Amino acid sequence: VLNAERFNEATEWLLGDKAPPTDNFGLDATAWQPSPKLLAGGELGRKTLEEARKSAELFASVHGRKPSLAVITVGELSRYCHGDRRLDIYSNGLLSWFSKGSAGTANNFDVKEITLPKTTTTDELLSQIYSLKQYDGIQLMWPLPSQVDASKCYNAIEVNRDVDGAHYLGQMELDPKNATPMPPVTPAAAIALIEEYGVSLNNKFVLVVGRSRIVGAPLAYMVNKSGGIVTVAHSEVSTDNLKALVGNADVIFACAGSPGLLKTSWVKPGAEIISIGTTFDEQKDLLVSDFDNGDLDDIANRYSPVPGGVGPLSNGFLFKNVAAAAWKRAQTTGNVDDTWNRTSGTIERTFHFRNYDSALSFSDDVNSMSRELDHHANMTFRHECVDGVDVTLEFFTYEANEVTDKDYTAAKMVNEIARKNTK
Repeated sequence: VLNAERFNEATEWLLGDKAPPTDNFGLDATAWQPSPKLLAGGELGRKTLEEARKSAELFASVHGRKPSLAVITVGELSRYCHGDRRLDIYSNGLLSWFSKGSAGTANNFDVKEITLPKTTTTDELLSQIYSLKQYDGIQLMWPLPSQVDASKCYNAIEVNRDVDGAHYLGQMELDPKNATPMPPVTPAAAIALIEEYGVSLNNKFVLVVGRSRIVGAPLAYMVNKSGGIVTVAHSEVSTDNLKALVGNADVIFACAGSPGLLKTSWVKPGAEIISIGTTFDEQKDLLVSDFDNGDLDDIANRYSPVPGGVGPLSNGFLFKNVAAAAWKRAQTTGNVDDTWNRTSGTIERTFHFRNYDSALSFSDDVNSMSRELDHHANMTFRHECVDGVDVTLEFFTYEANEVTDKDYTAAKMVNEIARKNTK
C-alpha cells in the first residue's frame, strides 16, 4: 500500500527537474490503495505527529528548551506485556503507543519514562508526581494497583500538565462553555479519524462499547457533543442486550478491550465500525479487536482496521497535547523560568540594590502587591556594606506543598516591580 501524495512528493524530491510530467509514473494509484471501506489512520497519524514536531521545534527556538513529558507506570500493565511484538507489527514504530521515548526523541521532545514497582503506595506515587514539576506534561498510566488511591493521584496532576486528559470529563461537565482541558488522547484520535473520512455522528444512533475513565466515558461525551444519540455499553451487559444494541447502531466504537465480545453477525448492514480496544493474541501472534473473526468488509459501510486504525494516531495526539502544555506553561510562567531559581517546592530570586533605601522601596512595593494578591513571599535582607544590599524572595504555596500558578503570577509581578525600581 502506497500513499499517492507522498509517493509524488518523494519522486519530485529525488528526481527534481527530471521527474516525469505525469503523476504516479502514469500508474493507476487506486491499485495501490487499501479498500475504500477501511478507515486507515497511518497517514493521519504521520501528519499529526509532524504537526507536534513543528510545534516542538518552534517552542525550542523561542524558549531554548524542548517540550517535556514524564510517563509514570506502576507495576507491569498486562496490555504492555507484548509491547515489543506490537512494535514489530506496526509499519511505523514511531506511531506506536509503545515507543513514546523514541518517538519523542525523533520529534524534538524530552521524554522521561518512569516505572515504579507494583507495591508502590499512594504516598510514594504522590511523591513521584510532585517531583516532576519541571515537566510540561505528566502521563500516569492506567490502571493503577488496587492499593493506590487512583483519584488522589490523578488529582495531584495539574490540569495544565494533564496531557492524557484524565481531568477532561470532570472539567467539561463543570464548565462546558469555558473549560479548556486537554482532550484524552485515544478518544480525540478516534473522533479525528472519523472526521478525516467524513463519518457524521449527527442524529445517528452511536454505540460506545466500553466505559473506562480514559476512553469510553470521555468518548461518549465527545459523541454527544457531535450530535450523536449515544448509548454506552460494556462487557457486563447481557449477550441479548448487547446484540440488540449493536444491531440498532449506525456507528459503533468498540473500546472494551475484550476479544470476541461483539459478533460481526450482529452488525446491521451499512454501519460504521471504529475498533479502539485491541488485545494481543499470543497464540495467533496477532492484534485482535473486540469483534470476532467475522468479515466486517462484507457488512459494514466502513471500518477501522486492526492494526492501523486509531492506534497510529495516539502518539501524535499525545505529543500535540505535550506541545500545547509547554506553550501554555511558558505563557503562565513568563520570564520566571529564566530569572528565578527552581528548588524542590519553591522558586527564589535575589535582587541587588545599591543602598538600603532602594531595597526598602522595592520591598514596600512587593508587600503592597502581595496584599492585593493575598500571596506573600519569604523575604531576606543581606547587607553587603559598601557593596549594597541583597534582597532574596522565595515563593511557594503552603497548602499544595509545591509551586503553583499563583507563585508564578507573583514572581512575574515582582520582576515587573524590580524593572521599574531599577530604571
